[in-house]
Amino acid sequence: MSDPSILRRAATALPAVAFGVAVRIRNAMLDRRTPVRVEGIPVVSIGNLAVGGTGKTPLCAWAARRLVLERKLPAIVSRGYGGSAGPGPIVVSTGDGPRVDARLCGDEPHLLAKSLPGTIVVVGSDRVAGVRAAAAAGAHCVVLDDGFQHRKLHRDLDVVLLDGRAPFDGGKLLPAGRLREPPSALARAGLVVLTRLAADDPAAEAEAAVRAAGYRGTIVRAGHRTAGFFGPAGEARPVPRRALAFCGIGDPALFADDLAASGVKVERLHAFRDHHAYSASRWQALRAEAEAIGVPLVTTEKDLSRLESVAGDALLGAPLLVVRMEAVVWDEGPFLRALRRAVP
Repeated sequence: MSDPSILRRAATALPAVAFGVAVRIRNAMLDRRTPVRVEGIPVVSIGNLAVGGTGKTPLCAWAARRLVLERKLPAIVSRGYGGSAGPGPIVVSTGDGPRVDARLCGDEPHLLAKSLPGTIVVVGSDRVAGVRAAAAAGAHCVVLDDGFQHRKLHRDLDVVLLDGRAPFDGGKLLPAGRLREPPSALARAGLVVLTRLAADDPAAEAEAAVRAAGYRGTIVRAGHRTAGFFGPAGEARPVPRRALAFCGIGDPALFADDLAASGVKVERLHAFRDHHAYSASRWQALRAEAEAIGVPLVTTEKDLSRLESVAGDALLGAPLLVVRMEAVVWDEGPFLRALRRAVP
């Protein structure tokens, strides 16, 4: 009997070659075009090479908070993945909380609008129109969420995030691997951020891999930390000893690890697809399962945004805890210098 893993690799090898050819042709065409600049609005793009979670949205929030401290009015412009905004643009927030629910704008923009007072949030697949809408709303600058491959728009700084534990995940392009572009695309980057690292991790192997890909610019290290457990209304709660965990994010294993590091014994973990669209029946089933084993439910802030769309006020009385995570840039100085050069 044939090894299924060998068959899978064989089945994806040719499509990956075709994908790589298409990427090279696209990039060659874009190299000859002048990107669109929205006059007076500096743009900082935060993106990556791989599909899946490398922490782009939390780092967008980190950058927006730093720009607010610099007395700027930033806007985060996002595609709004998982929502129904289409080309947009839709102004989700002018800095005072979300105006629309997550089903329209997507879970991550909804979360950003909730957690970033003083920051405009705009969604839509047309990024140029999104930046123009942000400028019309009064933004001084734009942080482009997941923007590295969206080259139609001019950017003053291209920040590329790579998983510090495995920067290129084997180096294979879609669908054989997780890369949207080959590592050589880092030549367009102005700053590389190695994520998922602890404060004392020098990341020497990851940095060597990035240098071997031909990148000669600044490399900084980043990670994340747990900022606490909260109820659905945002009230602080103690850390539970046991819990039934569920999430629909890019890396559910990391969520489980974070809970364990916080001292939570995860009795069960339900890992759904990234941006999972919860239903009222799914929510009721999760709640009944947690009550049957006598533990609270625990999830992420991103999942809460999607749950609010289907459960509404019923969440307020539920045994539900939400883990709040924050991005941390361990090498903050070089990142801030690059940010200030792009947004003077």
